Amino acid sequence: MFPKLFSPVRIGGLEIKNRVAMTAMGVNLAAAGGGVNDDIIAFYEARARGGVGLMVSGLCRVMDGAGAAEPCQLAARNVGDVQGLARLMDTVRKYGARMFIQLHHPGRQASFSVGGEQPVSASAVTSPVTGETPRALTIPEIGKIQEAFVSGAYMAQMAGADGVELHGAHGYLINSFLSPYLNRRDDNYGGNFENRLRFLMEILAGIRSACGRGFPLGVRLSVEEFLGDRGNDLAASCRIAAELEKAGVDFLDISSTIPDSPKFTACIEPGTIEQGWKKYMAAEIKKHVKIPIIAVANIKEPAVAEAILEEGCCDLVGVARGHLADPDWCKKAKAGKTETISKCIGCLVCFDEIMHERRVKCSVNPTTGREREFANPTRDGAGRTVAVVGGGPAGVTAAMVLRDRGFHVVLFEPSLRLGGSLNVADKGFAREKITRYVDSMMAQVAESGVELRLGEEATVEKVQALAPCDVFIACGARPFIPPVPGIDCKTVAIAEDVLVGRSEVKGDCAIVGSGMTGLETAEFVMRAGHKTTLVDMLPQIGAGANIIVILDIKERMDCYDPVNLPGHRLLRVTEQGIDLERMETGESVFVAADTVILAMGVRPHKVVVDRFKAAFPDARIVGDAVRGGRIVDATQDAYGQAFVF
Repeated sequence: MFPKLFSPVRIGGLEIKNRVAMTAMGVNLAAAGGGVNDDIIAFYEARARGGVGLMVSGLCRVMDGAGAAEPCQLAARNVGDVQGLARLMDTVRKYGARMFIQLHHPGRQASFSVGGEQPVSASAVTSPVTGETPRALTIPEIGKIQEAFVSGAYMAQMAGADGVELHGAHGYLINSFLSPYLNRRDDNYGGNFENRLRFLMEILAGIRSACGRGFPLGVRLSVEEFLGDRGNDLAASCRIAAELEKAGVDFLDISSTIPDSPKFTACIEPGTIEQGWKKYMAAEIKKHVKIPIIAVANIKEPAVAEAILEEGCCDLVGVARGHLADPDWCKKAKAGKTETISKCIGCLVCFDEIMHERRVKCSVNPTTGREREFANPTRDGAGRTVAVVGGGPAGVTAAMVLRDRGFHVVLFEPSLRLGGSLNVADKGFAREKITRYVDSMMAQVAESGVELRLGEEATVEKVQALAPCDVFIACGARPFIPPVPGIDCKTVAIAEDVLVGRSEVKGDCAIVGSGMTGLETAEFVMRAGHKTTLVDMLPQIGAGANIIVILDIKERMDCYDPVNLPGHRLLRVTEQGIDLERMETGESVFVAADTVILAMGVRPHKVVVDRFKAAFPDARIVGDAVRGGRIVDATQDAYGQAFVF
């Protein structure tokens, strides 16, 4: 199906079996303090087994202190790190995968809490990520860091790495020298174009001297910083790319943006951003160099990757978070089973976990970051029957694990489609990735052998007739309706009903609750022409979701000029609007509204849970039936309980 995607390609003298590159991602799975451990080996082994051609490791520190980006990252600081890296290389090579180590220094984006030192950078420009102001490096310090990069490359080569990539993007240290916005020096490492390249060029020369011409060497670049003439734009980056090729670089990994940019979401895109949108950047760079180009372009699906390669935009396609969602992405694509690939939905749970110094997680793949923990399920089902009540993310996850363990699984879902609340969540703006995720759930269940009873409400009597050895209750949750006066007024609607078209919206709207459902509903009704006020008890609108996801939706909503009222509590509903209390002062506030939409979260479907628990005291409750939460909470809970049952 994808002849270009699964054709070989060469980087320098290295042949790679296909054109899928799992580009670098932070996963925070390595040893505390830096270095290889069994968890990170298991993570990469799963993706190598899944058929990926080239893997670029996540951030690998070349020095400690201000050079540490994550508490648990790979390291190439000295000979003590070689043995661990060699284990990693030997592991992935068993499957025919190639692996480059990404050498990295965080620069101004280091955190004192991780490295224990003040961050350093080309210049003292405050980081919008950490809020910390770095110290500008002295010339002797520059030389020491350059030596650390060279030493790191040599350690990687000693360990058997297939090559190295220098991280020169996203506002990290190398990028801080390249960028005219971040580099405000007036010495030989700042000012004009040649001086801003000097830091990187000297590192490249040192690596070539230490590792030889045959060792693959590349650079990741932010080729568009989205800062106009204050930063590097695509034209300036084409000049940089040409100079790097002359300096002996074997490949370029094309990314974009820095944290200071108003388009920082261009680096780690939320689910509403179109697949492949950044391909033009790689295509433009490719016009100016002959070396292979890796395109990072928010690619989730094989058909999109194939099309980009056919267009000649690049030589390899970067599929990063797609491999968090499904480590068998390549294997399934090559076998023509694309419908069974678990699709990344762009929720950015993975990124959020790393930002909070935790190990990586994935909403649609509970084993991500826990590969070793879930490596050997006990296959003791022996055909015994287990009933699963509910076909949302938790129910499907539990059913698939139980089927893999050898149980006969009967899955009841009252609607005609799996997915549960996902079939509401996909009704917001540009949420088709969730639709495709549900499609993949349907395909996986159909292939699995789970007995699926769509359109059939589970009753105690039906389940008892199966004589199951256990029951998993995954009936989900229902919208919370607060017990305030006037709540049964005809002007009141539930957000979920609005999104799916069950409730008509008239006139001006007041939306109570500004989580993701509230925000998506606000955008939905504002696009339909309704003036909208958003109300929430919390001190800010959109609290609780990933910051990039919130910024993305708020940016689109701003043009509709919504009224935001954080820190307000709903007191009553009338036919004219809602009465609120400003929580900080106790002041009464009235908001006129023709339609009042409730988006105040969900509560477990207690009636169903109680009914089944009475009949099956040992039944297991999973997902939103326990506590309303995110997709990741539901799938992690269900997978864990089904794994140990």
